[in-house]
Amino acid sequence: MSADEVARLRALADRLRALPLADVPGALTFTPASGDGLSGDHRPSRPLTSGSIAGTRAALDAGETTALALTDEALERAERHADHGVFVHVLAESARAEAARADRCAARGPLHGVPVTVKNNIHVAGVPTTCGSPVFAGRVATTDAAVVTRLRNAGAVIVGTTNLHEMAFGSTSVNPYTGTVRNPRAPEYVAGGSSGGSAAAVALGIGFASLGTDAAGSVRMPASCCGVVGFKPTHGVVSLRGVVPTSMSHVDHVGPLCTSVADARLLLDVLAGHDRDDPHSDPRPLVAADPVTDLDDVVVGVPQEYFWTGLDDDVERVCRAAVARLTDAGAQVRPVVCDIGALMPLQAVAMFVEAHVVHAEHLRATPELYSPGLRDRLLAGGSVLAQDYVRALRARRLVVDAITAALVGVDALAMPTMPVPPMRVADADADPRVALMARHTSPFNQSGHPVVSLPAGATPGGLPVGLQLVGHPFADLRLLAIAEAAETALSRAVPASPSRSRPSGRS
Repeated sequence: MSADEVARLRALADRLRALPLADVPGALTFTPASGDGLSGDHRPSRPLTSGSIAGTRAALDAGETTALALTDEALERAERHADHGVFVHVLAESARAEAARADRCAARGPLHGVPVTVKNNIHVAGVPTTCGSPVFAGRVATTDAAVVTRLRNAGAVIVGTTNLHEMAFGSTSVNPYTGTVRNPRAPEYVAGGSSGGSAAAVALGIGFASLGTDAAGSVRMPASCCGVVGFKPTHGVVSLRGVVPTSMSHVDHVGPLCTSVADARLLLDVLAGHDRDDPHSDPRPLVAADPVTDLDDVVVGVPQEYFWTGLDDDVERVCRAAVARLTDAGAQVRPVVCDIGALMPLQAVAMFVEAHVVHAEHLRATPELYSPGLRDRLLAGGSVLAQDYVRALRARRLVVDAITAALVGVDALAMPTMPVPPMRVADADADPRVALMARHTSPFNQSGHPVVSLPAGATPGGLPVGLQLVGHPFADLRLLAIAEAAETALSRAVPASPSRSRPSGRS
């Protein structure tokens, strides 16, 4: 790529990124009850649902609890925390009916009787899939998305569809139409986006897991902000059929948000599989992996040039300490080269073009139904010349090549999930750090590699910080095995999550 091409694409990318973010109505400004927003009044109260899906299934099988009791508890918590903006639709009636059926029937699968939630850009039959936008108001899904079918076949109880950034196109889940998702650990701070409602639901104990989508980090950023686990599988491993796309390319993924890596692994077992009706689905199977009991034989690469520069001081402190704990646990940590800083702004041009293609018809018909900021960004994507789009695709290919090279000789890469901590809701429209949130996550949507975000610690103010581990394509099981061992090594530094205990009675 010539210097002139680089300069031209950089100018285009700067123009696109300079467009304002979606307007945030003044009504969304939140005045905390205490200075840091982490007082007892704002900490999530103790949930009564169990923290482990496997443990819950064992309790259900032993008759120690019921699916209806678990579902009622999830619904009660949804009502109690309604001010967090977690849901677009709470499906109380159908969820209780599903739970009652689960209690009457033999176990159908590993999620039998387990309450879960689903992001509102994934079709759930009979429920409006609005994507957090009036553009799709009243559009009711007639069939389940493939991933929802897999959840139901595994016995899951769907208690609601979760809130998100407008059109799943943003990093904060500050939404002028469906309301702001507030961070369960500090309600005046953002929950991350675009799957903010999914992360908040898990952090609040509203269900045991949630399905999110991830086109630039939309599972992993909220996981980092809310202190939970977020996993993006290898592209093509999990079907996208019935998921509203954010772009006309390969960057979209579906992945789970959970409280533990073990639960993420269980969800992957449920969700993964070739779908011949999805053109993005890949028939290649996941590579088998043995359990990782410790990190002694694990090699972790640390790519300094892009992913470990320009960090917020608190984020850097937490994540460098996290990598040191991996070393203490036996991992071989070594520097690797992945210098993609000059390429990332360039490939972003392609993302805006592809997003414009998805929305072009609606932008022509009902432009007023988009927030001004999002509308302007999408329209700008439509003004990019074809030759510049092709050049942006070349930059994307170079990003993929650099990541592939960085993984040679290592089992995983490690870096902060986000270079900055969550910002205040009131500042989200103008805070320049919002543009940095997806800096470390979006490269792996371009490359399709599997990635998991783990809670790594917290800032002095108590805001969660995530550490991101990146694995080899289709080695998702190996990555999660490493992540589970890393989770153990990191657990002492993670801010305490609300403890979970099972309801013991029958409903």
